[in-house]
Amino acid sequence: MIKNTHDFKPIEGKYVNLREVELDDAAFILALRCDEKKSRFLHKTENNLEKQIEYLKHYKTLDNEWYFIIENKQHEPKGTIRLYDIHDDQFTGGSWLMVSDALPEESIEGDILVGQYAFETLGFKQSVFDVRKKNKKVVRYHLFSGAKIIDETDIDYIFRTTKEDFSQKLKLLERL
Repeated sequence: MIKNTHDFKPIEGKYVNLREVELDDAAFILALRCDEKKSRFLHKTENNLEKQIEYLKHYKTLDNEWYFIIENKQHEPKGTIRLYDIHDDQFTGGSWLMVSDALPEESIEGDILVGQYAFETLGFKQSVFDVRKKNKKVVRYHLFSGAKIIDETDIDYIFRTTKEDFSQKLKLLERL
C-alpha cells in the first residue's frame, strides 16, 4: 500500500486543483466546518483555531490519510476533501465541504480528482462512506453517479463505490 509521505504534487484538473492542507489553512477549514448550514451533516467541530492547528499538525504525522484543499485556478481555496479510514484496498472519502460561491463544476471536479487519485494513483479497489439521510442533495449525487447503498443506520446511509463504479461515473459525467 502506498503511504502518504506528505510531499506529493498538487493534482490538477480543468477547474480546480487539489493540494495538501497546510497549517495556514486552519482558519479556512475551521470557518467551513463551523458554518452552521454547511456543517449540519458533519461531526461537530469545536470553533477553536488552536485545536484545528493541532489537528493539522497531527495529520502531518500520519502516513495513511490524505487531506486536500480544493482550490480554483487562481489558487483561492474553495473547499476541502479527504481520504481516510484506510483498510487494505478500501478507503473512506469525506470532509467534502465547499464555500458558498463555489461553482458546481468546481465541487464535482474536486470529488472526481480525489476519486481518480484514490483509485488510479493509490490503487484502492473500493470506497465505503456514509452520508446523512437528511443530506438529500448529496445522497442523490452519489446514487446518480453509481454508488450503492449497502447499509444504513438511524441517521446515515452507508455507500460503496468500486473502482469499476468510479470508471462508469467518469463516463457518465463526460457525457453530461
